[in-house]
Amino acid sequence: MASASAGSRVVLHVDMDAFYAAVEIRENPELEGKPIVVGADPRKHPRGVVLTASYEARRYGLRSAMSCVEALRRCPEAIFVPPHFELYGRVSGEIMATLRGFADRLEPSGIEEGYLDVTNRCDGNFSRAQEIARDIKAAIRRDHRLSCSIGIAPTKALAKIASDFEKPDGLTVVSPDDVVEFLAPIPVRKISGVGPKTAERLKELGLESIGDVQRTNRQDLVELLGAFGEYVYDVALGRDAGEVVEPSGPPESISTETTFAKDLDTYGAVWPELEALAKSLHEQLLLEKYAYRTVTLKARYSNFETHTRSRSLKIHTTDLEPILILSQMMLKEVLAPDRKVRLIGVRLSHLKEHAAPQATLAKWSTIPPN
Repeated sequence: MASASAGSRVVLHVDMDAFYAAVEIRENPELEGKPIVVGADPRKHPRGVVLTASYEARRYGLRSAMSCVEALRRCPEAIFVPPHFELYGRVSGEIMATLRGFADRLEPSGIEEGYLDVTNRCDGNFSRAQEIARDIKAAIRRDHRLSCSIGIAPTKALAKIASDFEKPDGLTVVSPDDVVEFLAPIPVRKISGVGPKTAERLKELGLESIGDVQRTNRQDLVELLGAFGEYVYDVALGRDAGEVVEPSGPPESISTETTFAKDLDTYGAVWPELEALAKSLHEQLLLEKYAYRTVTLKARYSNFETHTRSRSLKIHTTDLEPILILSQMMLKEVLAPDRKVRLIGVRLSHLKEHAAPQATLAKWSTIPPN
C-alpha cells in the first residue's frame, strides 16, 4: 500500500496545551500543579459545563463539555475558575503573531491552534522542520510562558492527529514514508470531523481504527458517508490535499454550543445556558472585531433530531441585545412539551469587519424569516 509521496509539503499543527487553564495558571501561579477547571463553580451554578481542565484535573477523567457537577463529583479537590474570554482572546492574538514569524503561511484554526506551512522555509526537509518546531516551542515558552504540542506531517489532517499524539508539550514527526504505519493503530475517531455518530456508523462496518479504513474499499465509505467518506479514506492514506490558507476577511460565521449533562425541556432550564453561550460568543465577536447580521439557533433533541432557526437584521451590528432577544424568540419556537433538548447552540453569520454598533432595537429591525 502506497504512503504519501516523498515530495509532499511540510505542515505543522500547533496546539496549545489546556489553553484556558494554562492562561489562568500563568496569571495566578498559586494554581500551578493543582486540578484546575475553567467553568462555573457547581456549588453556586449547578448547570455549568467544563470549558477545559488542567492536566492534573484530567487524571480524574475530567474533560471539556462535562457538567461541572460531575467534575466536582469525580475530583472533590478541583478548583473552579470562571472564564476570562477577553484575556484568552488577547493571548491568542499574541501567540498567532509569534507563529506567523515561523511560517510561509499561517492558518489559525481556533483560539488555541493553527496550521503552518513551512515547506519553503525548511526546503521540504523534515529534520529542518523539527528544528523549526523546537524553536516555536521555545519562543512560546519564553515569550508567553505557556506550552504547546506540535505535529509535523505532509498534510494538515495528519499534522493535527500528530499534535495530539504526545500531549502535553509533545513534538511528533511523521515523515512521508511513515504515514500509513503511523496512522494504522489510531482510532478513526481521531480524524477531524468524525464525531460519535459517524464513529458508530463506521464501527458497524468493523472500522474502528484508521488501519481498518486503510484496508477497506473506498466506494463502501462513499456509499456510507458520501463525500465525507472520500475525505476519511484520503486522510487514512495520507492523501488529503487541504491547503494551509491565510485568512482573508472575516469567516463565514462564528458559533458555540453545549451538550447538557441531562436533557432539558423547559424555557427556564434552557435559557440560562443559551444566554451564557450568547454572551461568550458576543465577547469573541468583539475580540475579533466583527459585526454580524444573522443569528441562528441550533437545538438537538433527545432523539438526536436537530432543528435550526435563523433571523437576520437589516443592518450589521456589534451589539449584544439583538443576539439575546432573537435567541429568546427562537428558543420559544423550538421548545415543545413532548420534546427534551440535549444540545443548544448559537451562531452569528454574515460577518463584516469593524462596523459600529447601533443603539436601539428599532434601528436594527429584522427581515421576516422565509
